[in-house]
Amino acid sequence: MSRGELIVLFMSLLFDFSLTQVQPCEKATDCPQENQEVLGSSTTEIPQLLRPAVTEVFFLESQIKTIPKAAFEKNPQLEKLEFLNTGTSSIELGAFEGLIHLKHIEISSTPLTSIPVGVFKDNSDLEKIILKSNALQRLEKGLFEGLKKVTEVLLHMNKIATIEDGTFDGLDNLLLLHLAKNNLSAVSTAWFSHMKELQILRLYENQLTSVPEDLFQSLPNLKEIGLYGNKITELPPNLFPHKDKLNKLLLDNNLLTGFPEGYFVGFSQLKDLKLKNNQLTSLPPVLFGEMPKLTELSLQQNNLSSLPTGIFSPLKKVRKLDLSKNQFSTVSAGFFDGPEKLTELNLQNNEIKSLDSDVFEKLKWLSTLKLAHNNLQTLPGDVFEPLTKLKKLDLSNNPWSCDCNLVDFYSWMKANADKLTNKVVCQHPEHLNGMEVISLVEDQLICPTFPPTTTILTTTTTPITTTTLPTTEATTTTISTTTTFDFALQQCNCKYTNLTISWPSWTFLVNVN
Repeated sequence: MSRGELIVLFMSLLFDFSLTQVQPCEKATDCPQENQEVLGSSTTEIPQLLRPAVTEVFFLESQIKTIPKAAFEKNPQLEKLEFLNTGTSSIELGAFEGLIHLKHIEISSTPLTSIPVGVFKDNSDLEKIILKSNALQRLEKGLFEGLKKVTEVLLHMNKIATIEDGTFDGLDNLLLLHLAKNNLSAVSTAWFSHMKELQILRLYENQLTSVPEDLFQSLPNLKEIGLYGNKITELPPNLFPHKDKLNKLLLDNNLLTGFPEGYFVGFSQLKDLKLKNNQLTSLPPVLFGEMPKLTELSLQQNNLSSLPTGIFSPLKKVRKLDLSKNQFSTVSAGFFDGPEKLTELNLQNNEIKSLDSDVFEKLKWLSTLKLAHNNLQTLPGDVFEPLTKLKKLDLSNNPWSCDCNLVDFYSWMKANADKLTNKVVCQHPEHLNGMEVISLVEDQLICPTFPPTTTILTTTTTPITTTTLPTTEATTTTISTTTTFDFALQQCNCKYTNLTISWPSWTFLVNVN
């Protein structure tokens, strides 16, 4: 290879190496484009004049305490404006005047406590308003007046306790309203009276204890409702008049104690229903209607101890069912009528003591089963035989009794050890406590000897031939006797069909049924 070729090769390798050292931009502000200006922590006031090409300005951790009136009057070309973690505590009326092309504004993670009404009156082209993670406490009527192009308003993670009726008037084309993680203790139907196009409403993690029955009456296009993380104890019977449009309904982490008969009938488009972490104690026989798009259902962390047979019958498409952290002591095969194509079933953290051998008979597609943290001591050896597709089984943290009653199930576990996701450990008897079940040998699975009990053994009548001399004719004498003996028998589920017992010089064969 010539010297020139070596140089070319070296340069190409160097170029490739340099490319590998380039760090990718995690967010747009790390690598600003020609039309973007990023102003950091050294910025203490808003610059009077920006480059003509700049259409997007980002203030990141800058020291701007107040956004003054006419702050951007010499930069009317701006389309995007963001104040992120800037320490801004006030906005003067007219701060954004002249920004007739502004489409996106965000003021987040600041100590801002209020937004003056009319501050957006010159910004009729706005499409997205983000005012999250501030200290806003109150929203006043007319705040968003005239903003007909806005499709998203995000006000979550503030301290909003009061919203005046009429605050959202003018947001006729709003699609998303995010009011989660505030201090709202009540909601008003009037807030949403002009939001015919609204699709997503998030009210989760507030302080709501109830909601008015007509709350969603004027919202015919709602697809997502988030009410989780409140203190709601009861839902009105006709709360969801446009239920056929909903695809996400989040009601978890409330204080709901029950539902009326047929409450979830008619939700034909629902894909996501969350009911976990409530105070449900019982459910009506008919609760759900057909939900062909629902693939997951969680009733985790309630107070359920039983379920009506066939309650899940309409839910043919459900693949994951979570019933964990309830108070079930038994589980019936009728629980699983309907969602027969379940692939994942979570029953852990209940009080389940036993399972019938046919409980999983219909769940031919089940691949993951969680039964950890229950009160199981033994199981029938064939209880999991119908689960031909089972791949993951968690039986850990149960008080397993490693005695003769476990023999059949022990054999199944030994043969299917690859399916066990966690160790299955003996709790009883004491000398096996803490030992992994499949590490034992079958001879260790014995039952304790109980105090003696009286058992009647009857010897069979047996012909005995004796010879009397000097007579040459033999005679036959029959001896029949019934004798009662006291002895101790082990109580167990043994497979033995008979038992041989020796008593002094006699040997008895006892049939064990």
